[in-house]
Amino acid sequence: MTSPRARWLAARTRNAARHGLIIAGVGAMVMIASLLAFVLLPRQADRALTAAIAALPPLRDTLRLRADSVRADSVRSRARSQQRDALSLLAAATAADSLANSMMSPLVFRDTLLRDLYQQLVRARRTPLVESYRALADAPALQRDPAVQRTVRALRDSIERLNRDRETYASLSGPDALYAIMTTRLTRLGATLVQVAQAALTPPPVSGAVSDTMAATALRTDSTTPPIMQRALLPDSLLEAMVLAATDTVRQATQALDSARQYNEALEQRKAALRARLQLQIPPLAMLLASLVLGLTSGFVVALWRELRRPTVGDAQELEQLTRSRVIVHARDDARRFRRRIRKGEAVVPVLSPNDDAWPLLHLTLSHIGDMSRQVQLLADQPLVAGAVGLNLASVAARESRATIVVDAALRTGALVPLIPAATLTIATGGHPVPVAAHEQWDSSRALPLGRDANVDLLLPRGVRGIGAGARGSGHTDAAPGARTTAADHVRHYDFVVFVTDTLAAPAVPPATDLVLCAKLGVTPLSWIARAVRTADEQKQRVRAVVLWADTVPLAG
Repeated sequence: MTSPRARWLAARTRNAARHGLIIAGVGAMVMIASLLAFVLLPRQADRALTAAIAALPPLRDTLRLRADSVRADSVRSRARSQQRDALSLLAAATAADSLANSMMSPLVFRDTLLRDLYQQLVRARRTPLVESYRALADAPALQRDPAVQRTVRALRDSIERLNRDRETYASLSGPDALYAIMTTRLTRLGATLVQVAQAALTPPPVSGAVSDTMAATALRTDSTTPPIMQRALLPDSLLEAMVLAATDTVRQATQALDSARQYNEALEQRKAALRARLQLQIPPLAMLLASLVLGLTSGFVVALWRELRRPTVGDAQELEQLTRSRVIVHARDDARRFRRRIRKGEAVVPVLSPNDDAWPLLHLTLSHIGDMSRQVQLLADQPLVAGAVGLNLASVAARESRATIVVDAALRTGALVPLIPAATLTIATGGHPVPVAAHEQWDSSRALPLGRDANVDLLLPRGVRGIGAGARGSGHTDAAPGARTTAADHVRHYDFVVFVTDTLAAPAVPPATDLVLCAKLGVTPLSWIARAVRTADEQKQRVRAVVLWADTVPLAG
């Protein structure tokens, strides 16, 4: 079983859904605002993304670094080519020296120390490097010779100190002009050491014939050796330094290029992360659908908020629980009404629906045997609803051959004038017409023809007399001067009187008149119904029925 709170919420939701104009109006405004927001937000996000990317450091120029690397590699290739040429010349010179050495060594260098010194000297000449100079300085023949011992030790310390300074400078700044100068100085110190070792290497005394032969051979070798071969006997240490410097330059250029590429890749990844986080792209179809959903949701929320703030009538069960009276529901059936043929002499009033079962049921409720109501007050918060119910109830009573009149006793605005075409009204001829003076509150009664000699008389206030402009006949009768008629004077000769009011204490309604409450679905507040029931109980009025109008009230066109 559904709980009362759930039924109450369901009724509020249904009533909110009936406010189509509110939903459409609020929804249209929210939809337009959403579309503008969806258009402006991506632009703002793009501006923020552009500012964030502009704040990042710029990319490194890898093209320049690549050119530096290619240039350093070219310099290294040229240095290596020059070194190979020098080594080729050195090999040719060494081949000539080896023949003389093979002839001199067995004869001159019988001592082992001198042979070792000779080998280190040859090594220092062929490979003028720090290691060769160190090995030459550490030769036992030089270390045991008191004449050259201190000189060799000083040259070795100078070579070691200069080599350390050169390597430290190369690790900090790389090979450059100063590095080449230090390498040249190191080569000069090595050449001095070689000269000292050459002086210390004195051959032992030999026979005169052998000495003459070796001198002639040496003289012949020195005189026949070409100058370029003599220069190639000592390899150019500067070429080796250039090769090393070029190799270091290539290595540093390659490292700088790799570092720049890694830095640029990391920077591109940061830009991609910023785009993924800040960039906002909304497809047009999604934008439109989202705006539509937001608009409809906002419109319904506003309508539901109004309904919750001021609840209105939701269904017949809610009215029945609130009033403890019978509820009659009128649901307009336009199809049946327009299929019905209009009979001759019948007025065309849009609000009349004679085929609806609600009006005979209401008339039967008010006409019980022994409890028949001759005067009924129709009360509604909207006078047009009460006027529509009064006209339909009066038309059923008139077809039952009852003399019926409807009195427009609404105080705020006319309840019958907007519902009846002016051309359909005539001067009432039935009953007993009451003379009306020019200063009277009520106008002469008018007749609304329903066909088959059935009429409903209408009593309208003097303020809305303009409805009679199209009526046939005059709206005045002579009355005695000073006489003043009331609504009771007009309705005393009718069998059934319907008072249409918008307040319970209407001056034209006699006391203790039976009451019929009229409510419009989704419009009439529940607080108004409760207040009307409470006031009726206080004034000892019976609530005979409650009419729930579940459609719009058609006006006269």
